Amino acid sequence: SMSGMMLAAGSCIAACAPLRMGYVDQHRPPYYLGSVNAEATPAGASVDLIREVAASAGCTVVAVRLPHARLRGALKAGTIDAMWMEARESDKVHYALPPDPAGNLDTGKALQVHTIIFVRAGDPALRSGDPARNFGQRWLGTNHAAPLIAPLRQLGFRVDDGALDAERNLEKLLRNRIDGYAISVAAPADMDGWVAARFGNAIARLDQPVQTNNIWLAVSKDYQARNPAQVAAMWNWVAENGRSRFARIIRKYDKPAPAPGT
Repeated sequence: SMSGMMLAAGSCIAACAPLRMGYVDQHRPPYYLGSVNAEATPAGASVDLIREVAASAGCTVVAVRLPHARLRGALKAGTIDAMWMEARESDKVHYALPPDPAGNLDTGKALQVHTIIFVRAGDPALRSGDPARNFGQRWLGTNHAAPLIAPLRQLGFRVDDGALDAERNLEKLLRNRIDGYAISVAAPADMDGWVAARFGNAIARLDQPVQTNNIWLAVSKDYQARNPAQVAAMWNWVAENGRSRFARIIRKYDKPAPAPGT
């Protein structure tokens, strides 16, 4: 009967618990917009993408914004259900992450992020093929508590993570308080439009990313145990569509947002 079919459809959707998606409570255009606990409108490319990922498995998303340093702990404790994570093999102990047939993290189910560096437009580092060597003992700024701090230090950079976000870091750069600003992006040019809109041609990006890392949809062990088919469907969707969809969503954010009230 029609009502029976509708009940069956309803129970499929109800079976997927809303996905509490944790993400940083800072303004990180084009990925996360606004800097309060509430989700902004529009929310940012990374939030739009997770809604598409969840919808592919019949799940809805509830946004939970937290300070960067609290996200992993919240996922481990199960107070959030999912987050984008630059994961390592050791993270599989605490979080559900997609395995390949050998049991290692499946890079085919990852998005990629590139660490790029912005410098003052007149800086000779722009002409260098090796920014780490060229920077020497000069200071490279990053967002406070960002995951890329430890890798940058391993590469030989002196890292200053005193500023919260891109805007504050780029202002420090223009005032010569740091000599570069490093941030992870999905494609090297993702922030170019925003930087040009805010700072004109005073700031330029080094052509070569410093490093490229994988980023996975990490899920709490508890959520995966309760929704195994949906989590597998989400990971498969990321494998098939994630990188191309993310690039398209980011392009929607290329045009600088109008100022509030305009």
